Amino acid sequence: MARKFAKKALVFAKEATYGVDAIAAAEPTVAVLGREVKITPLAGENTALEYDDGTLGNSAEIETETYVSLEFGVDWAGSGVAVTPVAYDKLLGACLRQTTVKAGSVEQSIDEDGTDSITFYFYMDGTLHALVGARGNFKLDAKAKEFPKLMFTFTGLFVPVSAAMLPITDFSAWQTPMKVGAANSACSLGGNAIKLISFEYDQGNEVIHQEYVGHEEVLITDYAPSGKLVFEAASLTSFDPFAANTHVFTFELSHGTATNQVLWKTEQLQLGRAEYGDQDGTLTYEIPIRPLSNIDLLITQ
Repeated sequence: MARKFAKKALVFAKEATYGVDAIAAAEPTVAVLGREVKITPLAGENTALEYDDGTLGNSAEIETETYVSLEFGVDWAGSGVAVTPVAYDKLLGACLRQTTVKAGSVEQSIDEDGTDSITFYFYMDGTLHALVGARGNFKLDAKAKEFPKLMFTFTGLFVPVSAAMLPITDFSAWQTPMKVGAANSACSLGGNAIKLISFEYDQGNEVIHQEYVGHEEVLITDYAPSGKLVFEAASLTSFDPFAANTHVFTFELSHGTATNQVLWKTEQLQLGRAEYGDQDGTLTYEIPIRPLSNIDLLITQ
């Protein structure tokens, strides 16, 4: 009988010890209510033997590096309970973010010294792909009339593939998303409201698979956030993006309602070279952005 592509599930757990299977160790496990899940079970490099054996053509290749790459998206939404970390909190932790619970909100700030790692189990209709020691990067994408999402890309250590049935999944920790738009979203640049069409943020973590004698690890060695703003072009007197090139502004995007509200904000957003765009016949600005320092925040309320 043919196996079904849609019969898949993804679960994860934070590791207590790097590279040690956290799910097998019965650490708290979360099932991912995700979209666009994609796995590369045998990422890495092959090296050809290339013997001088007197013949033409190809020589055999041998695997000289093997790891696993995993991509998926989740809704950018709150936890549904006041002052409670979101379901994807531990995923952010493995992407150089740390969680701080404050009065009335939960903040995920950049942690340059973060060492969290994740174990993933990805089930594909009878097959289990596990990866341990996973660390990665994320992007935030919020577009008008669409559901905002966080796109994660993780690299993990390879575990031999095995046969397994789909697990029982509980998605109750995940909240229903709200569309980005006039009712539930607000955005300001330099303290002034803008008519935002889309916002893109890429934390830009540099993720490497490292292997030496007696050592194998996935590391985040650097990060360089970037992104893009698209918003309606008001009069030049109200905002001149061409004079604002390389200037630094405050910025805040909030979305949702109480207990399901999320924010991305920074006090230092540098604007790049603006270009014109067209949104249904309306003139827009399309501006690359450069978040400075390590002070941008993801917040849930």
